Amino acid sequence: MKNIYEMKFGEAMMYIRKKCKGCSSRSLLAVRTRISSWQIASFEKGESLPTLKELALICNELGSSQLKEIGEREIEYKRTHPDVKICFADNTTCWKCGQKMCSVYGLIDGNPMSPDFFNDSMLKISRGKGVLLEERVSGVTGETHLVNVCPHCGTFIGEFYLHDLWYGETETIQVDDVEEFIREKE
Repeated sequence: MKNIYEMKFGEAMMYIRKKCKGCSSRSLLAVRTRISSWQIASFEKGESLPTLKELALICNELGSSQLKEIGEREIEYKRTHPDVKICFADNTTCWKCGQKMCSVYGLIDGNPMSPDFFNDSMLKISRGKGVLLEERVSGVTGETHLVNVCPHCGTFIGEFYLHDLWYGETETIQVDDVEEFIREKE
């Protein structure tokens, strides 16, 4: 018998699920926990982690306190160690004047984040790379946001246009100062 404490959560979950007579397939586990089979597949492949509530449902159905321990440990680690990156695009085309400019956005655990949520060290790095960031008022929402600004015409790229840039970066920098991005416990 394998030592599941030496496995990552997803691998341990799949190992235990396959040994469980009532939930040997992802589909059966999905029906019994009311968690979609694609989410269960994502957990088992190590692409994501369940919430604590989902973890409890899975572990109750599989009857495994060991899996619960492994899951809680990985969820807590992920909560306190978010993956934060700054993504630069040095060939962004300004939507108004058509000139090339530098732009930036962030990723937190793979999800896009606008410069509005950057911490001080991220702002310093961005500005050092030649990105012009300024606070501007959105014509759509009327709210003030920190945005990428074209150095040629002064027009800003709002979040509507920023979506076009996401995942089109030319350079990515890992952020070490992530304390502000640690989520509260569920």
